[in-house]
Amino acid sequence: MSYAPSQLLKGKAVKGDGTHGSTIFKADVIPRENSTNINVPKWAAVKTVSPGDKTAIENLKRELQSYRLPGVASQACFRALYDKIDDRTVTLEWLDTTLAGVSYQPNAATYRLMAASLRAALESCVVLDHLDYVNTDFKPANTLCSGIETGKIMAKVLFPSGQRINVQPFAMRAPEVFLGNACTGPSQVWATAAMILCWVKPGILGAWDSIHPLLNEAWSMAKIKRLFPEWNIPTPNQINPRSYSLQAAVESAERMSVERPEMQAISPLEEEAQKLVMPQELRNLLRFMLVPGVEARPSASVVLASKEFLAFERVAGDPKFSG
Repeated sequence: MSYAPSQLLKGKAVKGDGTHGSTIFKADVIPRENSTNINVPKWAAVKTVSPGDKTAIENLKRELQSYRLPGVASQACFRALYDKIDDRTVTLEWLDTTLAGVSYQPNAATYRLMAASLRAALESCVVLDHLDYVNTDFKPANTLCSGIETGKIMAKVLFPSGQRINVQPFAMRAPEVFLGNACTGPSQVWATAAMILCWVKPGILGAWDSIHPLLNEAWSMAKIKRLFPEWNIPTPNQINPRSYSLQAAVESAERMSVERPEMQAISPLEEEAQKLVMPQELRNLLRFMLVPGVEARPSASVVLASKEFLAFERVAGDPKFSG
């Protein structure tokens, strides 16, 4: 498949979640005349950014650089890159929807989708770990899915763009990243599990209900503290004296986790998970992955080989299981 600058492509714009600075078109793929390639896809995603949006152009550049990492382009867990048309336009593998576009339902189809999404995310983490690279933007809107209605479910992840400090969406941000540390391999594991938890129960993590934008970080940390009472939030005196905003955030987080009624309504994860309709195997897996201490948190490769993950995959693959 090949395209050229100024070539007219027919397609329709696809509405996203409002967090991406690009436009996606769903386009028909027209095979070359007399082509014998039987693997030509029916659809392609044409991604384009505005010529005046320097940030979006830089993000697209980083995305393309990610595909050039050794062995990445051939990995099935990532959406395939078909072609680069110019510095603002690329063509990519088309998938029908995202995890954010599907409502959580406690049934076998949902658990198959969840298992496929978890495997794709974790396998991508393993690939990136070997390259000393991280995905800083795990979230339901960045998990692509196809085949939900047919049962032939496919899940893939988008490539990230950005830096390693003060990254990850609030709801998926690992505790150590909130405290100013770099986003690393274990941070990806936290984000993957948090993504699934937030898909099952939106708002359980993050700042969507924060009382003020300036308190978003503290609000998010307070939620983590309520879900994981064992997490030790440093005192302001333990923070770098030059990090005034972080000093204020940890002080506010500790106070709000105790005083705010919204926080008092949040129980530890084990209790919150029992309120949700999900298999016990999923509860076990989330608790296995969501370890506040980065040193004790399992790596992606450990999770993939764990009895917790394999047990959930078995449950998800059982067509008789309904929650």
